[in-house]
Amino acid sequence: MDAALGPPAAMAEHREELTPMMAQYHDLCAEYDDSLVLFQVGDFYELFCEAAETAARILEITLTKREDSTGSYPMAGIPIDSAASYIEGLLEAGYRVAVADQVEDPDEASGIVERSVTRVVTPGTLTESELLRSDDNNFVASLTRGDDGYGIAFLDVSTGDFVATGTDAEATVRDEIARFDPAEAIVGPDASDEPFADDCMVTEHDPGAFAFDAARERVADYFGAPDAHLGGDAEVRACGALLAYAEYTRGGEGDDDRLDYLTHLTRYDPREYMVLDGVALRSLELFERRSVHGSEGTALVDVLDETACALGGRRLKDWLRRPLVDATGSRRATTPSANSPRIRSLATPCGALSRTSTISNASSRRCRAGARTPATCAR
Repeated sequence: MDAALGPPAAMAEHREELTPMMAQYHDLCAEYDDSLVLFQVGDFYELFCEAAETAARILEITLTKREDSTGSYPMAGIPIDSAASYIEGLLEAGYRVAVADQVEDPDEASGIVERSVTRVVTPGTLTESELLRSDDNNFVASLTRGDDGYGIAFLDVSTGDFVATGTDAEATVRDEIARFDPAEAIVGPDASDEPFADDCMVTEHDPGAFAFDAARERVADYFGAPDAHLGGDAEVRACGALLAYAEYTRGGEGDDDRLDYLTHLTRYDPREYMVLDGVALRSLELFERRSVHGSEGTALVDVLDETACALGGRRLKDWLRRPLVDATGSRRATTPSANSPRIRSLATPCGALSRTSTISNASSRRCRAGARTPATCAR
């Protein structure tokens, strides 16, 4: 295990003699032992011991020391106001980050200021606008396998886009994962992480979240009876576990971790869309530019993108990612509507979209992601 994760060994030896603040840090590290804990002390987030040494090396920040009754511990800190860029550096190095904020006014605290983890930042559950492209989705995936085949779900926590599907074919699993290109994935105990790309962080999550009864109850709590939305047990398990993981990254207790802005779960059938595996996506240069004789080319999406807002940009990429097999039927359904006077009258003011921020702007992301600290909400 990475020495930077979990409770610091030097502190664990003297847990009962630590000062209250350092004991608090130790216990949070023990609870979130898969993440680097950023521990708020005033206007800074601090790390100690091996975590501090790791952060100092990755972020190229100063490593100092903090004296405690039990000894001297390495310490590194980052200013809260510019934390996003430092968190990005830790994510790029392959770490998850648990943000432990002061949830009590220091002036009103009778003893040690209460702190708790208000957010677990991972590559697939980002809500920080500084770390996201507003015109593209950032998915976390869930994969399970059961007697009825595979269940796959994709969730963008920052926008609320939530889709799921099922299949019997392992090749289809690979194709769908390549389509959505998730930044992170959770995998059920009966499935393999092999289909995911090397740059996709595969996260171990509570196996109990993949249990059918627990997953079904969670899906029903958000969207009603799963039978009305999903095709089989594996899909229910994938969706339920993904909701549980998204709640976990919210921190909080009870209803504080609920994602109330998730209102739609869409099931799709891969057979309705053209097969585009990873090789095809790269060869067609739909999203990634390729260098030709030293000069950078242009991806197809860049040529086609005349959208007026980030929402439109995400929709365009979804159309390219999942082109319909029955294009004729789609064209018949949309052409009369596009030519109707009603649609044309509504389209006239749409130019204003280009002069406004995206619907999923920084403020709404913070609110929907449950930003509960005054400093975060004020920004």
